[in-house]
Amino acid sequence: MTNSNLKFKPIVKDRLFYNRFEYSIGFTLQEANALRDLRHDQIDLTMQRRQEWIEIAHQRWHKTGTILGRQHNIISRRRTEITDKTTKDLHELAELLLTTTADYKLVVSVNQGHVYANDLNLIGQLNQLDFLTRKYYSQAQVNRPKNTIRLKNPRHQYRSYFKITKLTAGQKDQLLDFLHNQRDSVRVSPALQQWIDQPFNRTQDYFFVDYDTSSWLTMLALVNPGLIRKTMQIIPAK
Repeated sequence: MTNSNLKFKPIVKDRLFYNRFEYSIGFTLQEANALRDLRHDQIDLTMQRRQEWIEIAHQRWHKTGTILGRQHNIISRRRTEITDKTTKDLHELAELLLTTTADYKLVVSVNQGHVYANDLNLIGQLNQLDFLTRKYYSQAQVNRPKNTIRLKNPRHQYRSYFKITKLTAGQKDQLLDFLHNQRDSVRVSPALQQWIDQPFNRTQDYFFVDYDTSSWLTMLALVNPGLIRKTMQIIPAK
């Protein structure tokens, strides 16, 4: 597949990816998070340590018949042993990224990775790596000023998103009382409304509240300081 044949999914945003990049390629690669420190010697050391851990964990599994908690989950994810090919693939990807002259950002998590760039030649080179699987492509399309969100027929002026925070039972009760007292002047997101009705205390970063004045945010900060992650101005869709 040539660069011209790559199909990029448009992602409508108020800014480029990481404020710098227009394009991204996502992919699956076993042990991708070993690339967090993009050095060949560090890759070898990380893979060696992981293989040693897996062998020790398997020995404990056979001895005890069970491993509790997080260790059991990790072993379940790693039923396939780390092979020489896995390490070779990591080195090949690292070498491409270490030697490119293009500006890019690599983000990895477990067996998933994203490379953000403006250079389509780099995206094309990554596309040609057969060991990267489940590839998908995105293009940031900026359609509005920064820190704004477009809505059809908006009823409020601002939207504030929560941080991921674990509240005490008392803190949640204070927040619920505050939102209840403000129910006629704000709109809470569907996910936040579900959380309100559930016995959980951890907020999520996709919870939001729509409201009309900056003073409302000041009152919220008095009830639950540090709860807000970001605030965006709501503008009407064209």
